[in-house]
Amino acid sequence: MKNFLDAVRGNPKLTAGMLALLAVQGILQSRIDVIRKDPNIEPPSTRKSLGGLPFEYALGAVSGFRQVIAGLLWVRADSFFHSGNYDAILPLLRLITWLDPNWLDVYSTGAWHLMYNFTDTDQRSDRRYLPVGIALLNEGIEANSTVFDLYKEKGWNLFDKVKDYDESVKAYQQARDNDPAHDINMVEHLLAHATERSGNPEGAVKAWEAAMAAHKQRMDAAKGTPTEADAMSRNTQGLNNATKNRRMVSVRGYCRPRDIARLGQVDTNMSFKVTRVRPRVLRVEGTWNLVGCIKDQYDDLSFDDQGTPKAATISSGIVMDGPVDGARVDIRLQDAGYAIPSPKEFSFEVPDTLTIMQDAINSRGGKKTLRGSLCAINTGASTDPNQERAGVYSYKDDASAPKGVPIVKALAAGQLSPLGQLQLATLVFPPSTRKKKFYTQADVPGIISEIKADATKLKGLTDRKFYVALEDKLMPSEFGQKREIDMSKDPKMYSFKADAYDLILGFNPRIAPDFVQDRLGWNGEGMTDKRYLRTDIKPGLRMLSVKLKLTRDDIVGADTKVLFDDSKGIGLDKIQK
Repeated sequence: MKNFLDAVRGNPKLTAGMLALLAVQGILQSRIDVIRKDPNIEPPSTRKSLGGLPFEYALGAVSGFRQVIAGLLWVRADSFFHSGNYDAILPLLRLITWLDPNWLDVYSTGAWHLMYNFTDTDQRSDRRYLPVGIALLNEGIEANSTVFDLYKEKGWNLFDKVKDYDESVKAYQQARDNDPAHDINMVEHLLAHATERSGNPEGAVKAWEAAMAAHKQRMDAAKGTPTEADAMSRNTQGLNNATKNRRMVSVRGYCRPRDIARLGQVDTNMSFKVTRVRPRVLRVEGTWNLVGCIKDQYDDLSFDDQGTPKAATISSGIVMDGPVDGARVDIRLQDAGYAIPSPKEFSFEVPDTLTIMQDAINSRGGKKTLRGSLCAINTGASTDPNQERAGVYSYKDDASAPKGVPIVKALAAGQLSPLGQLQLATLVFPPSTRKKKFYTQADVPGIISEIKADATKLKGLTDRKFYVALEDKLMPSEFGQKREIDMSKDPKMYSFKADAYDLILGFNPRIAPDFVQDRLGWNGEGMTDKRYLRTDIKPGLRMLSVKLKLTRDDIVGADTKVLFDDSKGIGLDKIQK
């Protein structure tokens, strides 16, 4: 430093040049500072975070060590993550992507933080950050357009978090088309899954076939190379998975429309109630007929390895259907008229006056017992695991159960229906014990004869309170009972600054589990509802949806109040057409 100062003192031209550069720098910096005050350029949270950065970080960034400084900042961001200080991570991510726009992990990790880790007290995601996360990925894609990674991350976030399967398909297609070296398992397999979830099984079959061809091409190209063993192992496994998935989509593509035609549409008959429990706390509860394929009661054995029927006519895939648990009803509360934006530029600042809450409530407890079929009285003991596979429902007491007679008497009197006999065979001798996936009606007579001759098994059924119903009994599935949606603990996330809100309740069959789709179809072809069926939200999709218009007082009012109850005609004027 002393030698440098001596050189400056002894060289007037050098001194004048340095002073001129400092003057120019001062003029430019004064203009830059004005621009930086724009929150879209440098949000306040960034300036706050930068205040604690050591000077050498900033000096290094302008001295040609951008990637080194980006690495140091990443270490710092990682420490914030492990301490749970997510708010401090975002400004650092912004800086790192400026310093090194080709660091893919920073974009993907940043989007993950934005879309998954910002939550309320009850672990509901802050939906305000979803478009922000996608915008960050879009920025990364623009800077890295020839590699598949960020397209793939975008596709997954749209698939898993946003549930926008059409846009997910587009992202995976871009990953495939823009990078010939893409990972087939990560890109083309998920493209096929997203295509099926978008309600396009024919397109999914084609996507699986393309993935199969890609795996074979990679294996051929790897022959005789140093990476042959690894490539053969990875692509052989991928090819096997793609082949199995292609077969199953083909089987379901054949069976689902035939099952719906044979069994008819399910009238979901949804009914619900909305109650303000206390300020900023709602309860959304209701009932509906949720029907699916009973566990392990799906026949895919009548098809070859390509998913082609082995016989000229095959009636269906569903062996036994009935009420099932597992599907969810979506609840969304938002500022009236809100639509997810598509920001052109990334900024992690979100409107602090915007309120969006989204939750998914499990459906459980549906029961359907037909005359001549089996049921059970279960007062709290664990349920026989074979009951689910047999489609036998338990009731909590005699008063709630259908009228019935013990199985011994029903067998003697011939009171078991064909369904009841199939249930009894499945319950007593699980198909797996006889190397079968399920029983057909042809298997049943011999098994029933065995049961009649086995006094020990008959006594066990009586002791466990299994009965044969003498009447039909239907109990709908329930959702939201005793479940509160508490938004009072997170005022920053749920500010309730607006005067009007949309409360949207819905069921999208494209999101439902496979065993529900087996009965209701990919696009809701197998369901109807006199109140809440909608066919105008997305082309080709039949879904349940209703939008209520609520006021701020409806939500923040002090006393307990029923805001809507369709069974009693309360709040029907809140329904938005």
